Amino acid sequence: MKITVEDNSLQVAKNFERQVREQPQIVKTALGRTAEFLMFLIKQRTAKGQSADGNAFPSYSTKAFFFNITPRSAQPTYKTFQGGYKEYRTFMGRQNSKPDLNFFGNMLSNMTQKSTPTQAIIYFASKTENTKALGNQKKRKFFAIGKGEEQPIINVFMKEYNKLSKIWANEKI
Repeated sequence: MKITVEDNSLQVAKNFERQVREQPQIVKTALGRTAEFLMFLIKQRTAKGQSADGNAFPSYSTKAFFFNITPRSAQPTYKTFQGGYKEYRTFMGRQNSKPDLNFFGNMLSNMTQKSTPTQAIIYFASKTENTKALGNQKKRKFFAIGKGEEQPIINVFMKEYNKLSKIWANEKI
């Protein structure tokens, strides 16, 4: 997911391009902090079982399925769960009341960001966790910016940018 600064106003775009040229490190840092804030929002709403649009995730499957009950063992042991993934989660000692995309905690903790003076990218560093995230994204839209999140994200960017610009201006005096 990329975060870029866009605006329909020609003047705002020109001012931003000038800032990127004159203070690239400030813009890069502000975008990086904004990406960290977005990662926090994604993790927070996912823990509540909510998609980017604020709707509840579809519940866990109750369709019978064959699962490995020793996922971290060298010798897998399989068992059929008539209650599907929901029953499997209960068997493994996990909550099953609301989907939170968290079993071992690896996927969401693997989310990271990289920023440049023109954009910030949020991604999953591990190929395994990225594959997991893609699979989850198909059924539960968690890796996106919700309409209600746009303005707070813009506000964080502006706050960080202004704070860093003041620090930079004071250092130049």
